[in-house]
Amino acid sequence: MFNFTHPKDVGMGYVHHLKFSWCESIRSFGICIVMLIHGIFPFILDKTFSKYVDKASDRIKTVGS
Repeated sequence: MFNFTHPKDVGMGYVHHLKFSWCESIRSFGICIVMLIHGIFPFILDKTFSKYVDKASDRIKTVGS
């Protein structure tokens, strides 16, 4: 449940990990709003979530490199 070495395990220091996770949280909040809008109007923002997931995956793969 608790992994106190997690930032080190993923190749980051504490502050770098904090900045990365906060930036991802802000992006996630933004995409949440986009998906709420898309749910109501499915004909707009139709590829936005897929692009977000791909970019998020790329960011996670390159973190700590």
